[in-house]
Amino acid sequence: MSIVEGFERKALFNITRVVALVCVTVFLVGIAVGVLYGVSVWQETVNTKVTPQEIVDPLKPVKAAPTEPSQPQGTQPPTDSGPAESPLAGFKIPFSLQKYASGDNAQIIRNHLNDVPEADRQQYLDELGAVVAAAESSKVDPIEAINAYMRTKSERYTAAAAKTAEKWVTLKLVAEVTAGGLFLVALFSLVLVLLAIERNTRHMRRTGTQTVSSASEQAIQA
Repeated sequence: MSIVEGFERKALFNITRVVALVCVTVFLVGIAVGVLYGVSVWQETVNTKVTPQEIVDPLKPVKAAPTEPSQPQGTQPPTDSGPAESPLAGFKIPFSLQKYASGDNAQIIRNHLNDVPEADRQQYLDELGAVVAAAESSKVDPIEAINAYMRTKSERYTAAAAKTAEKWVTLKLVAEVTAGGLFLVALFSLVLVLLAIERNTRHMRRTGTQTVSSASEQAIQA
């Protein structure tokens, strides 16, 4: 056995096998970590619910409120509604909100509802009704409370949409890294298989070569 063959059998094969096993282990651990991270990212959500206290507490006056509050943007004081069908037809309007959801106000609220996921629209109105009830009981201008709720709710939905987009980008990256890790695991596993085949069949090839050499020598002597 030559020096090169001895180095291959005693050192090179063992070193390569150890390196391949370490790489496969590292890649498998990395894949597991990536999957767990992807699951945690998928479970992250932005709570879009708004409680009445969030809206009413900042609006509570430090001193007595003026008799005629300034006209806020968005919804306006209730007006007499005409015979036309309300833009909010089909929704259950909370009792506390009914007198503020008529005329132009109904259309303003409907415009905001159009930006809300369909499954959350009734919840939107229910929360708005709770805000109005809390504002009236706290001596806060309900119109200001309604406008503040709409702004806050819009910000929450914007944040939720941004979080969803960020989530999909992260999950795409995790999927790409996982696919790459699986490919490398398969590659190094193939290296281990080839090393095993080489080690197990080398003596057979050597025996076959020696047999052919012996037969050739006997043929020459004959």
